Amino acid sequence: MQPAGAGGVIAGGRGGDESSARAQRELLQATVRVNAFIFGALLGLMAGLLLFALAAVGRPGQPSGLIVALLGIFLPGYATGWSRGLLGLFWGFLVGAMLGGGIYWINYRNLLRNIDHLISRVRPTGDLPAAVLWLHGPSLGIAIGVIGALGLFATTAWLVVRGTAAASVHARLLAEVLPGYSVSLVGGVVGAVEFSLVLYVVCVGFAFVYNRIVALRRDRD
Repeated sequence: MQPAGAGGVIAGGRGGDESSARAQRELLQATVRVNAFIFGALLGLMAGLLLFALAAVGRPGQPSGLIVALLGIFLPGYATGWSRGLLGLFWGFLVGAMLGGGIYWINYRNLLRNIDHLISRVRPTGDLPAAVLWLHGPSLGIAIGVIGALGLFATTAWLVVRGTAAASVHARLLAEVLPGYSVSLVGGVVGAVEFSLVLYVVCVGFAFVYNRIVALRRDRD
């Protein structure tokens, strides 16, 4: 017969392991939430500053001014000049933060399920081994593809609702890249689907190259 004390130790050990695993998972989730916020804020700040700089140096009739005019179709109030550039700073931060945070959050959900398969351990540094995170191409592609598709459809729908679809010459140029796209609700759906597929392929290709570089570095070390 097993002593009662031993059974208590075993039960306590199992309970301790479960509590430790739960605590580690909660810590990881909290870390991911913070990282998603930081990643989104940084991407938003970079996008906002880029739009502000374009508006500040852009001049009508020049390539920089043409880029600003094209972006102004999708960003209400954005145009060349310092004052209009502040609106670009606002829109860039808002869109960039939502895009960055959304991409990070969607991609992390696959990370939690496959954490052991998505980490490449490399040469130890100090007491702890260094590790590099693999990129999961399909998850990254779905995240960016969905967000990009929603963004394209939302901006197209905004042009239709605003009543400027017929005058959106630059927006219609997308039809040269995305067959079937037009500045209409139906065309926006077609373009969004095609755009998401393009982004998916690009992300899968990027993840493949990135993971190959990680594998080469690991083998070299």
